[in-house]
Amino acid sequence: MKTDPQTPSDWYLIAGERIEKADALFERFGPSWSGVELLHEGTERYLKGYLVCKGWTLVKTHDLNRLLAEACIHDAAFAEFANACQNLTEQFWEQHYPGGELDEVGEGYAEIRGSLGGLFLMIKNS
Repeated sequence: MKTDPQTPSDWYLIAGERIEKADALFERFGPSWSGVELLHEGTERYLKGYLVCKGWTLVKTHDLNRLLAEACIHDAAFAEFANACQNLTEQFWEQHYPGGELDEVGEGYAEIRGSLGGLFLMIKNS
């Protein structure tokens, strides 16, 4: 199966798989560095899919804050998810490459995931 970066449903397909695996990992083991990475990647892909749907030119970035700001241009209601995106982006960078502070990675995971469920639903319903 070949995917296309200009097809929002392809972004959502990959995003959904990441979120499904993040949820399974959390259910089995609780908060983890891998779970943070998967949740971040899934969120990033949902936002990119939404933006591509709106005619956005793809930018290779891992910054959920930047992506969310772009989404807010199309719908100000996305601002509700700013804290979750900020927190998740910070945790993502701490664990993504050696050199970060790992003690707080995974902290508040359930709350972040709960908030982002609303983001995913908003994107799916748009």
